[in-house]
Amino acid sequence: MTAVRAQVAAMVHPSALADSLERMRHERFILTRLIASTAALSLMPAYVAWRARIGAFELLVLVAMALPLLAVFLLSRTGRLDLAHCISGAALTLLITTLACLTGGAASPLLLWLAAVPAEAMFFGSRSYVARAGALAVIGLGTVVALQGMGALVEPASWTWQAMPAFAAAAILLTALITVGFLYRRDDELREHRASDARAQLMLEHVGDLVTWHDAAGSVVFANEAARGLTGAEPAQLFGRGLFERVHIADRPLFLKALSDAAHGSGRASACFRVLFVPAGSDRHVSAGPVVRWLELNARRIEQVGPHGVATVVGVSRDVTDRRAIDEERERNRAEAVKASDVKGQFLATVSHELRTPLNAIIGFSEMLSGELGPSFSPVQRQEYARIVHDSGQHLLDVVNTLLDVSKIESGAMTIEQDTLDLTELAEDCCNVVALKAKTGSVALERVIGPDLPQLLGDRRALKQVMLNLLSNAIKFTPAGGRVTLALVRDGGMIDLSVSDTGIGIAAVDLPRLGDPFFQAKSSYDRAHGGTGLGLSVVRGLVGLHGGTLTVESAPGIGTRVGVRLPIAGVSAAREPACIATFARAPRRGLETKQPVRLTA
Repeated sequence: MTAVRAQVAAMVHPSALADSLERMRHERFILTRLIASTAALSLMPAYVAWRARIGAFELLVLVAMALPLLAVFLLSRTGRLDLAHCISGAALTLLITTLACLTGGAASPLLLWLAAVPAEAMFFGSRSYVARAGALAVIGLGTVVALQGMGALVEPASWTWQAMPAFAAAAILLTALITVGFLYRRDDELREHRASDARAQLMLEHVGDLVTWHDAAGSVVFANEAARGLTGAEPAQLFGRGLFERVHIADRPLFLKALSDAAHGSGRASACFRVLFVPAGSDRHVSAGPVVRWLELNARRIEQVGPHGVATVVGVSRDVTDRRAIDEERERNRAEAVKASDVKGQFLATVSHELRTPLNAIIGFSEMLSGELGPSFSPVQRQEYARIVHDSGQHLLDVVNTLLDVSKIESGAMTIEQDTLDLTELAEDCCNVVALKAKTGSVALERVIGPDLPQLLGDRRALKQVMLNLLSNAIKFTPAGGRVTLALVRDGGMIDLSVSDTGIGIAAVDLPRLGDPFFQAKSSYDRAHGGTGLGLSVVRGLVGLHGGTLTVESAPGIGTRVGVRLPIAGVSAAREPACIATFARAPRRGLETKQPVRLTA
């Protein structure tokens, strides 16, 4: 029997091999037709020997017995089960109608066999198979009735009535075979469905992606074992709204839209969203909190055959957290590269702008002094021109030194030497340096020194540069009649150094960028106030090297206050790195100190 089944399986057309249920139907059809036709044809020699002749009706019976072999041949060659079954049904109808004609025509009880034609169709196909078989049975019945009416049928031979019990036994056997075959078909299909479900379940349990089934409302009705690894929840905990509640609240509209588009739109949709992974069991106490993971969902509509035609969605969600991190890192690198390119362009534009004016003065006045008109200038004019050349060269030197300081700070090559410093004396020296500039601009310069100010451990040159930069900026951006105040007070183990002014102030939109190299609030090449925009960047770097912090408070039209906190014990005592905290508000008008000493420069 195994060898026979192997031969039958080899006769199945390749188009039916992919579907296991279809393959079983083809094998069953081929096997039953081969057995029935072979058995029937093997009895024909005995019948011919008994009857000693073959009439027209006997020839039709022989044709009916041979037609199933033709159906098997066509099925094996073309894979058309519908066509093969139609030929087989026609052969069975022909056999029954021929036997009915031999046994009484329209009055023959063998016509009841025609009911077996559509009943047998249930064994192999769908409703269309049964409909075609029923039509063949009706045609066969109509043919017998027509022949009976035309008188083409003769009286049945006496032997036919004697063979009627054999015909009845054959009908009972045929009916039993159809019933048993139908039950076998149902059992085979159930076993195949169970095996298919088991294979699918096994595959889903070992796949790394989260596979979920959703109803028309988006609720989860199935989830595979990957739910534990991707969401930290059991598959059953994702049923209903379990998965939706684990989606990041900001991504929930995107998640629902993808499911809706797949269920009611084009049939396919995708989305990238975040889920909160909460470890289950003991891991919950180890983790500091939910971990955000990125999932990429590919949703597809699956049409379900049912009374209401409900459409469901199957979703496959893949963990793309690592890929997302790589993309974000790539985007950050690209943004940094763009920013570096912008800084480079800004550097070239700013430096060229700052160097062009003093270079023009140096070249122009040098040509005047060395040209033909040089001897005609008076000593006072020569001295004035030489001073302009000197001031321009000094400005160029200051720009170059500032650029070098910024470069050293950015590259980490800047170092400081910590010595014991008297900040009161240092503040006085710095005020004396900028006093002339303040007087020329009609700006009042004041110092506020707190009581019992201790000496500080730091780099004298660097802190002096910090004070000078802050004072110069304050004076430069303070109109005539304004005031600039330098304050030094002690706050525990820290020294608060602040420079406040009543100048033009800084807009809130510009505050976050203060301290960036070459940035100037409302900067343009025709601005009223010159400068490279590096002063505060140098201050931030030098304060950071001392382990201090830098804050900026400002409001347009009111003024600006820049505060520096430095550890008294030096950089080794610092607990936090340098930073700039910006606030869009007006500077404080006074300092809460005990008996401050006010000195006016």
